[in-house]
Amino acid sequence: MARKRSKVSHGKEVFYIACLLILLLVGFWGYLGPGGYLEMKRTQAELATHKARVDALTKDNSERFTNIQLLREDSETLERYARQKGYARKGEMVQEVPAQKPAKPSVQKK
Repeated sequence: MARKRSKVSHGKEVFYIACLLILLLVGFWGYLGPGGYLEMKRTQAELATHKARVDALTKDNSERFTNIQLLREDSETLERYARQKGYARKGEMVQEVPAQKPAKPSVQKK
């Protein structure tokens, strides 16, 4: 007696494979696509760089503001700054000594 073969349906397997492929595609898209994980990491690195630059500029700005306030309020600081820039009071004479260039070592040929 020959057994009658029943028709085997692979519908479930095809469905699971299709779902797995779709899941993998969505995962790759979320990782590599626009707005994905890699772009987020790149953007976070740029943000950290910009924050560091803003902090440095803020610090520099506050130092300059402090210097301006000292120049406005303290006459000794203003005079020291003016003398560094080469200014003098009325009646004073400024003498500047030129900076000496370092002597080049002479090489003797024999």
